[in-house]
Amino acid sequence: MNVYAIRHDAITGCYAYDKNTLIVKLETGKDITAVNLFANDPYVGEFGDVWKGNAYKMKCTAELKNSFVWQTSVTPQYKRLQYYFEIVCGNEKLYLFEDGLHNDGKGKAGTIVQYFKFAWLNPADVCVVPKWAEDVVWYQIFPDRFCRSGVTKSALKILPWGEEKGARFNNFYGGNIRGIIDKLGYIKGLGVGGLYLTPIMRSDTNHRYNVHDYKLVDSELGSNDDLKELIEKAHGMGLKIMLDAVFNHCGREFFAWRDVVKNGKNSKYFNWFFINSDKFEIGNNSTKDGRYYSFSFAAYMPKLNTNNQEVMDYFIDICKGWIALGVDGIRFDVGNEISHAFLKKMRTELKAVKPDLYLLGEIWHRSLPWLMGDEYDSVMNYQFLESVNDFMVDKKETSRDLMYALNESYNIYYKQINGVLFNMLDNHDVDRAVTRCKSIDSLLQELTVLMTMPGSPSIYYGTETGLCGEVQESRNRRCMDWSGIDSGKFDNIISEFKKIVALKKLFSRFKDGDIEWRASDDRLVHYLWKNAHGEILEIYLNASDDGVTVSIDKPVVYSRLLEGSALRSGGIAVLCS
Repeated sequence: MNVYAIRHDAITGCYAYDKNTLIVKLETGKDITAVNLFANDPYVGEFGDVWKGNAYKMKCTAELKNSFVWQTSVTPQYKRLQYYFEIVCGNEKLYLFEDGLHNDGKGKAGTIVQYFKFAWLNPADVCVVPKWAEDVVWYQIFPDRFCRSGVTKSALKILPWGEEKGARFNNFYGGNIRGIIDKLGYIKGLGVGGLYLTPIMRSDTNHRYNVHDYKLVDSELGSNDDLKELIEKAHGMGLKIMLDAVFNHCGREFFAWRDVVKNGKNSKYFNWFFINSDKFEIGNNSTKDGRYYSFSFAAYMPKLNTNNQEVMDYFIDICKGWIALGVDGIRFDVGNEISHAFLKKMRTELKAVKPDLYLLGEIWHRSLPWLMGDEYDSVMNYQFLESVNDFMVDKKETSRDLMYALNESYNIYYKQINGVLFNMLDNHDVDRAVTRCKSIDSLLQELTVLMTMPGSPSIYYGTETGLCGEVQESRNRRCMDWSGIDSGKFDNIISEFKKIVALKKLFSRFKDGDIEWRASDDRLVHYLWKNAHGEILEIYLNASDDGVTVSIDKPVVYSRLLEGSALRSGGIAVLCS
């Protein structure tokens, strides 16, 4: 038995799924053939009785590259749990307790047997997420490049819509909120359920991540009344709205920063920032000299001190104002650099106002410390993006590699978190998906995976038309091609896109079920979802260069490049019974 591969973390490996249920997980090597959990209330052995655990057979729920993940659920009668594991490798058995592996189920001889314990299932400690987010497909909009409506009155140089040579980080095309309102019918028609807008508050850049005034919509985009109208009309169509909160840093014209520049240490806002030099405003556009902290080393985005109670209260009030307008979700930019103290206070106060508010953190790495139920509901799932994109880009990867990567991404977090993870294929910070995978066939296959995996998927505007672009010089933020859409140029891909997005609604019947992979050492991706009603959702993706034969033994709900049982290169087949 490979004892070195056996791992159990009593914090992430035994957690509350809801107010009655605990999920228990164990990771082992691939030599293990069975795992049993022995669990009971810790006090049943008092008053002279011998403590004995009830047996629960654990199921292997995921195969990772070097290990198996075993899982079961327990409903403790008295809200407490004491437990240990029986691990089987052929004829060999070992028993895992908190103090290590033992040869029998009695643990180490001594005064106290070191069982694992879950102390008490307190309802207030359960990680609760907004269930509605499990079924929403988001549509991300970069406002300056989405749609321009009406006469643009601007002191800025507004480029002709779609002019390619100007598609740079510092140019404006005049997209506005009125343009988004005008296109709500189009957006709804795609089958999505929510809009995520990158920052819209007053700034002097097209990306608006250097906010000057958090209380006012940027006049280049419209007004606060326009925002209110957008929210009301979107809600009238059944669309959710999520705004971008830039609370890690601000712009140089933010009132508190201007006061500090004017008054230095005498400013009452001095401690709203991290200033390390008396001459902090003297220097170039980089803060590598350490005179003050900023986002990255960008001097025009000074970092806010979110440890400061006044800063916390100011931005929590900003969020409450957005909630009063009807906002359904808030995405926190650079969400891993904001203080945990701020996030905990923020969640408590905002959820008291709107319990089902969706709180999303921008974090590019493993994010469990922020997803324990007292900070964010979800994070931008870059592990998912990398798993799917890497498979499509690297033709040497097999379907087994994709399985390992996706299973790993879902093994990081609690089950309820997995249901609302903000899954995506691209966004404003990375190369567009079609640019990376280099074909519409591969893009549509990626979208199929996106819609048939747990999570709250996001589509970057223009993906439905195959809009391309590299992150370099912000060419991944090109203007939406409305003339091409209106002329029917993209009808075929948009039609396929809508059919694939519709799979998310079908998948909702399976989101609480189990996945079964039919992984192989080739590039035919094949997996199934089974629910408690005996229904099966089956997905085939042929990512190889050759045609393959697949088993069509259920009704086909979506297919592309499928002829009988022959699935051509780039083809998709989704079956359901």
